[in-house]
Amino acid sequence: MNFLRLNTRSVSRRPISWLLLAAVLCVTSFAPIAQAGDKVTVTLIGGAKISAELLRENDQGVVLDLGHDVLQIPSKRLLGIDRGKTEETEETEKSQSDRGIFITGRLTPADVPELVKRCGDAVVLVKTSSGQGSGFIISDKGHLITNYHVVEGETKISVTYFRLTPQGYEKHELKKVRIVALQPMRDIALLKLDPSEMTGEPPKPVVIDDRDDLRVGDAVFAIGSPLGLERTVTQGIVSSTTRTMGHMRLIQTDAAINPGNSGGPLFNMRGEVVGIACAGATQFDGLAFGIPSSDLIDFLVHRDSFLYDASHPQNGVTYLPPPFKGGAAAASQKKPTPESTASGKGQP
Repeated sequence: MNFLRLNTRSVSRRPISWLLLAAVLCVTSFAPIAQAGDKVTVTLIGGAKISAELLRENDQGVVLDLGHDVLQIPSKRLLGIDRGKTEETEETEKSQSDRGIFITGRLTPADVPELVKRCGDAVVLVKTSSGQGSGFIISDKGHLITNYHVVEGETKISVTYFRLTPQGYEKHELKKVRIVALQPMRDIALLKLDPSEMTGEPPKPVVIDDRDDLRVGDAVFAIGSPLGLERTVTQGIVSSTTRTMGHMRLIQTDAAINPGNSGGPLFNMRGEVVGIACAGATQFDGLAFGIPSSDLIDFLVHRDSFLYDASHPQNGVTYLPPPFKGGAAAASQKKPTPESTASGKGQP
């Protein structure tokens, strides 16, 4: 007992930062030992970044040396660790998978301004005779995604994309846009641009998240053209990943989504598409919804089942108007003739 009291008194004289360091190292002593002096940049959920020396790393989180203090960050608050252009970045690039007309993979995390620079050029403006929406390019062959309701009932579609030049952004409008496949039940449409209309290098396609690991509270951001305001960026968090409306499972978010955002991408903090913006509740502030990327991938994989048929536009089913009384034909039949008037026929 005296020995314990002696050690307690001696420890109490040590600086509090050393006590914290000792406690943290005891907890993480089973973790793989990082090389001394490793400089890393830790990205937290929400986009904040911390650059410091890495002391320990394990499944529970990381321990950073801030110089004047020691900081422990739990794994549930971590979005990623950037060690520079090293093996992690190379692994991330190798993990991207080209799946024909779309790409899936895992990208390195970054803050929103950097992510907008990285993937914002893939977002396009989709116009029809009845309105406009947004879309995003998913392949270097010119395939792009938008909402079904953006192109519903339309056969003539134009797409405007934006290219960054030394003088600023330039707008390029493409009018030879072909409808490839439609899925009304999931509100998804697959379009294709004509490469002959595109000048210069086409926008880099987006990467789609295929892990279905989106969580409530994760930060997301949308890019689109709400109310015609081109290249608008809005940020928020995931409010629910299992919101059901009718037959559809949707992502609910508080990121601002307005008319014109429909068909645009919803990104996570790695710049991966996790959903398609499809609806914003104008009567309630802060309610917006998106179609999960898992539904998008399922549609793309089975797109042959939803191919567009030009002879039966939109969904292959033509609904004829019901017969009705009246109109020009009925009026001509009821119009009295001289003979009927003379004989008293045709009178009410």
